[in-house]
Amino acid sequence: MRISGYILEKYNNMDGAYTCHRLIEEAKYLNIDVDIIGVCDCCMTEQGVINKKHQLSSRDFIINRYKWGKVKDELNHYASSSYNNLSLFNHYVNKYGQVKNIHSALFTKPKYYLSTSTFPYDFLVSQLKSPFIAKGLENSMGREILMIKNNEDYLSLRIKYPIEKEWLFEEYIETSHGRDLRLYSIRGEAIACIMRTSQNDFRANVALGATVSSIHIDACLQQIARDIYEQTKLDFVGIDLLFGRDCYYFCEINVMPGLEGVEKATGINIAKEMMVMIKKDFNNG
Repeated sequence: MRISGYILEKYNNMDGAYTCHRLIEEAKYLNIDVDIIGVCDCCMTEQGVINKKHQLSSRDFIINRYKWGKVKDELNHYASSSYNNLSLFNHYVNKYGQVKNIHSALFTKPKYYLSTSTFPYDFLVSQLKSPFIAKGLENSMGREILMIKNNEDYLSLRIKYPIEKEWLFEEYIETSHGRDLRLYSIRGEAIACIMRTSQNDFRANVALGATVSSIHIDACLQQIARDIYEQTKLDFVGIDLLFGRDCYYFCEINVMPGLEGVEKATGINIAKEMMVMIKKDFNNG
């Protein structure tokens, strides 16, 4: 059975987008037809979605890799299956939904508060200590993750961002400064893990210049992947963990994780594993 699908991204032309082109490359080897559909190149009409003046046709599946707006939701109606499932994708793209609903006996969670930057600074310091971390709820690649060292930093949130913007204010895990783990899981099976390390930033995002190295997946990390899958049912997910003194801390999950750093560091063909999973769904259906 030959199947076809779309990868939802920002634009139709994603030159230099490693993850998209790796997925297309591996799909071809498996005789799966995949095209990139840019949400910003689409228009929703009463008759359906137009993509660059052409009426969009239905496919078997969609891979969600764009988080904003309603057009991407409408595009999900053009396939019988979505990876990750749209409702789960929309729920877990939000960092508050993550810390509220994801648990494991094998990690702890930083203490956190959900509020706006108008909430009293002194209260947050009394509960979280100083410095603490401010996270935008739907940021990626380290954007809108800020260290709040003093009241001036806190007040700057009101200047740089809308005053009604909600933030996740979290305890700063000093033992993990500039380093974390990224665990890549497909339906609860941890298939690759890297440590990301930054010499110049408390954040360890590859997009911000962090280096990566391959990490062995032990029984603890494998069980964390299973625990998160049992709770979220996300088909594929990047799991970020911080280093505590005696245990891991949950940082966040990424419902549209990039592949470049982890594939190059580990040599594991994650794109192939993703496309094989999708093909099996249709062959077994």
